[in-house]
Amino acid sequence: ANRYSIARTYTATDVCGNASSATQTITVDDQTAPVITSIPANTTVSCASAVPAFNHNGVVATDNCIGTVTITHADVVTPGSCANRYSIARTYTATDVCGNASSATQTITVDDQTAPVITSIPANTTVSSASAVPAFNHNAVVATDNCIETVTITHADVVTPGSCANRYAIARTYTATDACGNASSATQTITVNDQTAPVITSIPANTTVSCTSAVPGFNDNTVVATDNCLGTVTITHADVVTPGSCANRYSIARTYTATDACGNASSATQTITVNDQTAPAITSIPANTSVSCASAVPEFNDNAVVATDNCIGTVTITHADVVTPGSCANRYSIARTYTVTDACGNTSSATQTIIVNDQTAPVITSVPANTSVSCASAVPGFNDNAVVATDNCIGTVTITHADVVTPGSCANRYSIARTYTATDAC
Repeated sequence: ANRYSIARTYTATDVCGNASSATQTITVDDQTAPVITSIPANTTVSCASAVPAFNHNGVVATDNCIGTVTITHADVVTPGSCANRYSIARTYTATDVCGNASSATQTITVDDQTAPVITSIPANTTVSSASAVPAFNHNAVVATDNCIETVTITHADVVTPGSCANRYAIARTYTATDACGNASSATQTITVNDQTAPVITSIPANTTVSCTSAVPGFNDNTVVATDNCLGTVTITHADVVTPGSCANRYSIARTYTATDACGNASSATQTITVNDQTAPAITSIPANTSVSCASAVPEFNDNAVVATDNCIGTVTITHADVVTPGSCANRYSIARTYTVTDACGNTSSATQTIIVNDQTAPVITSVPANTSVSCASAVPGFNDNAVVATDNCIGTVTITHADVVTPGSCANRYSIARTYTATDAC
């Protein structure tokens, strides 16, 4: 429209119609490009999605000639370090109807410096043991980003030790990172706090024994205990004795305690009853015997009594005689009972029989001598006192006498057999 020529002919004509002409050439040649006075301003956005669309209406261009000025654009992208870091050189071109053109460039910078926002992570939690610590769960982390793109979730655990293997804290930090490396973090606190004591499921059974020597030793290896946490459970024990009436009558409360690595403990008690009800056994006493006289009755001999007891301890020997009278002082029986008693008063007895049975007559060692006299009037009287007799037993010997006369040829001729008899108490 603005490139053409005009041949402008001027004609001079007189009144008679005579005419002559001369031509002026006017050349129209638009070589001036429109002038762009305004384009959309340079801008910086965070995301590709926020890049503004081209806006021809935002371009202001004037031209030296009347006519339509056409606006076009073209983008030249300069890549950056990531999907949301680059620049666009957006060139707007104003072209008049003659193809004269001028350009102006808008710079659009895409620069994502905004980290994703974590809106949810697994909740803080407390567990009893290391084995119960939950695994990390990226799927439970909710994070939003200002730009449309994948957000990568990572995690890291920092452990703060506590007083034992199952008492500590874990700071589990979840980190959300966008494609440009912008990152934000949120931390879940996992507290491991073992407050649960082991459970004792078995200890040695209650038992009753007769003697201290039979009290079973402790046996930690037979104690069965389970714990909520992995780790060694230590078994200890302690005895509390409740005295009874004697050395072998009492009870023991044997408490087994199971303690885990964190010092949590539980206990169970075995009752051991020591109750000696068994009497000593007498294996030997002095033998039964017979003697002639009370004076020959043997003394008791506790040392000759042999007794054994089921329990260790002193066995006391005592004795008692029960006399069954007989017909005389040296005829009777003695039931001599030896009793053995242990420290708890359990007793047993055995009896020795001693028989006193005097069957031995006194021995007459002297009587008045045989004599001859002339007349009956001269016959001596009896003299029991002159009779000497000994007896095997202590006791009174009674002397009696009796005369047996054998007649002779006349009144003063005869013989007397005077018999002295010594008789003991039996």
